[in-house]
Amino acid sequence: MGMGDDEGDVRAAAAGEFDVVVIGGGPAGLTAGIRCRTHALTVLLVEGRKLGGQLAQLYPTKYVKDYASYPEIRAGYLADLMVHHAREKDLDMLEDASVKAVERLREGFLIRTDRGDFRARAIILAVGMGLFEPSRLGVPGETEFSGRGVVYAVPNLEIMRGQRVVVVGGGDSAVENALGLSQVAHVTLVHRSAAFRALESNLELLERSLVERRLETEVVEIKGDRHVTGVVLKSSKTGSLETVPADTVVVNVGFSPDLSLVRTLGVQNDGRHILTDGPAMHTNVPGIFACGDIVEYPGKSRQIHPATGEAFTAAEEAYKFVKKPYWAKST
Repeated sequence: MGMGDDEGDVRAAAAGEFDVVVIGGGPAGLTAGIRCRTHALTVLLVEGRKLGGQLAQLYPTKYVKDYASYPEIRAGYLADLMVHHAREKDLDMLEDASVKAVERLREGFLIRTDRGDFRARAIILAVGMGLFEPSRLGVPGETEFSGRGVVYAVPNLEIMRGQRVVVVGGGDSAVENALGLSQVAHVTLVHRSAAFRALESNLELLERSLVERRLETEVVEIKGDRHVTGVVLKSSKTGSLETVPADTVVVNVGFSPDLSLVRTLGVQNDGRHILTDGPAMHTNVPGIFACGDIVEYPGKSRQIHPATGEAFTAAEEAYKFVKKPYWAKST
């Protein structure tokens, strides 16, 4: 139970007190919650949007090709499997629930949400990039045509079938979206640098694809009437301008993290990420642990596998903090 359905919500709200509250419902948060339940801890997971995190909300149609045991699996389906596993562990979860504030108590924490207040002895922060607000290009026409041809995610390839699509960005998200869309649309991939920074396996696929590639090129304006009709591109080499017809512009240039909750808790950060003590996933605040994309430490990699590994560790450390088993080292 507890999968954001009414019965789970009522049970969680009625209890009010938990050993651990996990904030964030992506792969890291779900893994942390599942592992805590394996230790028979009482756990509440709070997700601000849709359970599954970025896999479900931003990239449901893209293929994940390096998740062990699945040579190839849609990101949205992988998220569904993780959520199903959490259901099987009887993990209480609140979906579309906003955390308004977290207060430190003499023992534990008070988590205030728009769905009620909850007490926890420990917290695991698995918030990804906050509510992962996408970074903007900041060019004329972007705000005007947001939702009318300018998008920041590709939840469904079919809605762009037959369109002229311009994808902006040079990382894995942009390249993977361009590759996926090339199956149903004419795609131009625009990146301001001289080379893409995506994984080599994605770049090999890109080389063999029908995606038109524009390197050392920037989008300087998005044009349209009631809907996007084209983009103005500027060559970084020559400074020349060119208008390319487009029905949709997909902007994949990163995210602007929301660290407001982290700052109010006094959790150490570098302005973009939470700083932990390395692989143990401890923050500087006793009882608060962190994992996933929001975390930074030497050697950090922002992929699903390391995020779930960090989550497993964070859950183990939270268990030791809450239960203090005789065999555990002091934390």
